[in-house]
Amino acid sequence: MPNTDDNFISAGVAPGGLYSRGEIRLLLCDLAGQLAQPLSVPAAEAVFTGEGLANYFEFHAALRELTDAGQLELRPNNGEMVLFLPERCRRAAQYMAGAELPRLARDRALHAAEQMQRLGRNGRDNRITVYPTKDGGYYITFRQGESADMLLSVTVYAPDREQSERLQRNFLENPGKLYSAVIGAVG
Repeated sequence: MPNTDDNFISAGVAPGGLYSRGEIRLLLCDLAGQLAQPLSVPAAEAVFTGEGLANYFEFHAALRELTDAGQLELRPNNGEMVLFLPERCRRAAQYMAGAELPRLARDRALHAAEQMQRLGRNGRDNRITVYPTKDGGYYITFRQGESADMLLSVTVYAPDREQSERLQRNFLENPGKLYSAVIGAVG
């Protein structure tokens, strides 16, 4: 629990979040060691701050401490810097995180990181184009695949920005659902 005099450290931290830099370091190492795909620094920041797991400044201070100590490495991957946990640190990070971190915080972070990675993959593998209309609505084209290998292209109308954003988010959550629905409707 944060010290009531230390509002700066607890700013932006939701109930169940982490208030100690040591816990933040452990969770960073734990995530880097658990995920099948490397997590980018901006994605890690979004997980920690977006889920209310840590304060922005404490997150970056913990990341800097880990990289300065060589306990976590930043490596280039597809134009981004990603977190890499050296093999010599994996076992200790897994043990310490399991013993020291609240299970809820670990689960929230892992779920958010996996979802962020899935959305990123789906965004790279599928295309969304939005065309504003004169009446304030939007035409949204969803594409699965690229030109010659295009599996599906569907354009729908959304009457406002909120609906447009919801449709885009839902598509990126599960692009296969649109394909199945179209095939089911015409099949």
